[in-house]
Amino acid sequence: MELQNQNNRIPSRLTDGIYIGILVCLFAGFVMLFYRQCIRYNGGYISDTIVYAQDMGDLVHSRMMAFILPWFYRLTGDYYVTAVFLSLIIIATIIASYMLISYLLERENVAAERWQIQAMSLASLVATAIYIPGIYEHFYMETWTRYSWQSPTQQAMILFSLLSLLMFFRVYDSYMESIKPGQWTGLAVLLFLTAWAKPNFMMVFAPVVIIVFIADLVRRKDYSVGHRLSRIVMLGMAFVPAGIFILVLNHLEGSVNDHSEIVIRPFFFLEEISCVPLMIFCSLAFPLVVFAVNYRKLRDIYYRIICGMTLFGIGEYLLLAESGWKIDHGNFGWGREVAEYILFLAALVLALKNYRDKAFLADRPVMRKVYLAAIAVLLAGHIITGIVYLQLVARGHKYRI
Repeated sequence: MELQNQNNRIPSRLTDGIYIGILVCLFAGFVMLFYRQCIRYNGGYISDTIVYAQDMGDLVHSRMMAFILPWFYRLTGDYYVTAVFLSLIIIATIIASYMLISYLLERENVAAERWQIQAMSLASLVATAIYIPGIYEHFYMETWTRYSWQSPTQQAMILFSLLSLLMFFRVYDSYMESIKPGQWTGLAVLLFLTAWAKPNFMMVFAPVVIIVFIADLVRRKDYSVGHRLSRIVMLGMAFVPAGIFILVLNHLEGSVNDHSEIVIRPFFFLEEISCVPLMIFCSLAFPLVVFAVNYRKLRDIYYRIICGMTLFGIGEYLLLAESGWKIDHGNFGWGREVAEYILFLAALVLALKNYRDKAFLADRPVMRKVYLAAIAVLLAGHIITGIVYLQLVARGHKYRI
């Protein structure tokens, strides 16, 4: 792959300083946002944060946020520690995104500048469905949102999901030859933390991994069947603690929830959406276009895993719901959200690779320019909309807009 000219690089010290400065400013802003969510400042800032921070409602305290956030209040008598903790999760998510982007770029052999990776890690956090005046005027409702500023459980799940996926990739790279005990333990712990935060990532990740394992068992004939099976079992055991926790959690929640159970309700959450194709395009425009042009990348197992999680997440969202008083909660949409967050990261990696690769569509220069211009406009639409939406939430507006 022939890369763009590497001259005139921006000094890393300068970009690192700017990046750190942005993270500090974001941290301070998020502390204020989450504190106001904890106390419902001036009657605004509607969110799930207050429910967990003030230990309200019928919560199952085996969940991460239902256990940790009330403990912070009992320890300090105020909500500033809670706000700091939640803000650190957001900053850690940006850094985890940076790490996963860097890993994928390294696998693609793309020598990206650090400021580009830093910019992508920030963009991935704020990007949301594209708001089109007069045509598609939605920020959260009637969209497939990727990040929920009102949900501390989703925020924690996305952080640990990014780290879990990165660790899984690192283990999977060489698991047929060897599995390092430290990496295996790290993967098991991260998967458990992901499930403890919210079980939905495991609900889209585990089925895809099972399919990958079956394919490895059948196709990787450079190893004996016994060797393949033993390695698959060893790696698969890292999923067991998280799996057991989800089963226990399901039992606990079933014992306290009032007449709510999982039901099959095909397309229930699409019934109130006025134009489903437009909603899907505005929600996923950038990754849809990038993967449509880079469809051959689906031969890569890592992109298959990411796209597979997205398909499972969408499938669960379209087919499953909860009966009773929780029917409108959309809890089977959280897996779709985290998968789409990761899909967006992968699309950013491929888009940068396309831009840096002079050979990409070199025989069709007009198409190359049109494609790069199109994804630049779509990416800008996602980011600008997300920034506008975030500042509305930061000012206390309802998130369901």
